[in-house]
Amino acid sequence: MDKFEDDRLKHIIKSGLDQIKPDAQAENRCLGEIHKKIEMRSGIMKFSKKRMVAALAAMCAITVMGTVTAIAGGKITGLLSSTSRDEMVHSKAELIQLAERQMGTVPKLVDAFSNGLSFNEGSITKVEGRDENQNPLITYPELNASYGENYRASLNIHEHQDMIPQGSSAVKKQDVYQDITLKACEDNYLFLPPDAKPSAEDSNLEEEGKLMISYGSDKEERKVYRYVSWSENGMDYLLSSFDDLSCDDLIGMAKEVIDAK
Repeated sequence: MDKFEDDRLKHIIKSGLDQIKPDAQAENRCLGEIHKKIEMRSGIMKFSKKRMVAALAAMCAITVMGTVTAIAGGKITGLLSSTSRDEMVHSKAELIQLAERQMGTVPKLVDAFSNGLSFNEGSITKVEGRDENQNPLITYPELNASYGENYRASLNIHEHQDMIPQGSSAVKKQDVYQDITLKACEDNYLFLPPDAKPSAEDSNLEEEGKLMISYGSDKEERKVYRYVSWSENGMDYLLSSFDDLSCDDLIGMAKEVIDAK
């Protein structure tokens, strides 16, 4: 990312901050979006510090951009998506109706999980895959559903896209349920104030791919991002959490989604 791209991203973040007051739910929702963009990047190139400028601050922006270094023409090097509070619905039935109209399918959803986490809100987001020149190569709708207070868990569903590079997170646990392979991963995050410097130990962990460092928070903060991914009937599912839910917890929840009628 060159200085122009850095400055443009900072401008987007500042514009969002001027307009939106953050809350815990918005934070976790957008942290999940940031992670997906960083994961897509890491499938193409080694993640390097300060490439994702002010990632935590970007949780407040209407549009969150993830830009990567280009490796060849005609390949997706970045994802662009946006979410508006006005587009949120607050019932599973409404979200299913939106999916039918905008996705042409009915993804599996649950009203509530057995652990007590119930449907909170959701939306259908348009995602664009762009090349290094910001030319759109693909556009597809993605369903986003949140569960529990403060957005404890998130379920994202979209039609499988062959052009999108896969992430590089190590699989912590794998399970097979009803002939569907469930892969659980986790990544450690360190969020720092814009001018802060990570310790030598954290820098080494980042170089080893064991820690993702991003900048823009008002204080040092560590989070663990866990998610379970699987594919069913041509749709990719990702159930994730920045909360204390374990990989086993998420695998159990994923099985409940697979069992949904």
